[in-house]
Amino acid sequence: MKKVEKDLSHSPERPMPEITPEMIRTTFEALEAKGMVHYTEQGVFIPTEKGWKLLMEIKPVKEEIVAYGHPNITANHPTTFEITKDEEIGKDADCIIGVKANKSCKDLSEELKSGLRSGRKIEITIEVEGMEEKIVAYGSPALELSDEKDIVVRKSDFIDGRTLCILADKAAKDLNKEIRKKLRDPNAQIKIIIEVK
Repeated sequence: MKKVEKDLSHSPERPMPEITPEMIRTTFEALEAKGMVHYTEQGVFIPTEKGWKLLMEIKPVKEEIVAYGHPNITANHPTTFEITKDEEIGKDADCIIGVKANKSCKDLSEELKSGLRSGRKIEITIEVEGMEEKIVAYGSPALELSDEKDIVVRKSDFIDGRTLCILADKAAKDLNKEIRKKLRDPNAQIKIIIEVK
């Protein structure tokens, strides 16, 4: 049975967490550690030459993942959704929306990983049997993108090796009811398109 991490870092009543000064500080510290920004004597972060170059070079990036439905998919998790390479899952894995995925976080292209780590807006499109759902989330310089089996999208700002993006506007339970129903069909092919805007 698949162990499922419960991401309870904020209440379901607040689907979009507020961006806090701590989150901003952490982001800028990560950028400073990578030589992308510099903290001035006036107390302001400004991009370094390396940072400006990266900003100018970043272009929209798009990548597609293919997964499949499963009879045990409930898609009831209030703060995350997950795609896994696992073929079998239990009903308690309420964040999973697709199994037998052809990619995990580790398998994503270096181009997409760079885009995700730029902290820009991410648009995810889930397509299944003629229906689609769009989710907006955000990248972060702190993303590890190292997990060999799973991809997780989070409403919170929690980051681990499975995290694709954070501060998403939808979790598994927010998906269209008809789409959630189709996800239970083991023959249903699910396309997950990730775009860094």
